[in-house]
Amino acid sequence: MIISPRLKIITVDDSALIAERLKLILTETVNVEFLGNAHNIATALYLVKELKPNVVILDINLAEEMPNANGIFLLITLREKYPALKIIMLSNHSGPKYRSACFSHGADYFLDKSLEMDKIQETLKMIV
Repeated sequence: MIISPRLKIITVDDSALIAERLKLILTETVNVEFLGNAHNIATALYLVKELKPNVVILDINLAEEMPNANGIFLLITLREKYPALKIIMLSNHSGPKYRSACFSHGADYFLDKSLEMDKIQETLKMIV
C-alpha cells in the first residue's frame, strides 16, 4: 500500500471569511495539514520560515503594509527564498493580466476565488 505524503499548507488571505472557508476545505482534505492563515505579508513570511509548509495558497489583494506590497510581491519573495515551495494563487483578480503576472513570477497554479474554490482539493491532489 502506497501512502501519500501529507501536504503542510499555509493560507494567506486578509479576509476572515475566506480564511475560515479555506480552513474548512483544507481540514476536510485527506493528507493535508492546515498550519494556519496569515492576514498580511509579514506574518506569511514568518509562518513560512518557522513552519516550513509544502504549499502556500495566496491571495493577490492583501492589506497593504508598504507601498506596492501585495500578493504578487509576496509571490516573488517566496519564490526567491523557497524555490521548492508550491504556490497556488487564489484571487478575485483573475483576468489575463493577473494570471500572466502570477505565472511569470513563479506561481504553480492560479484559481479564481469566486468560481474555482471547489478546485482546491483537486489541485492539491495534483501536487501530491
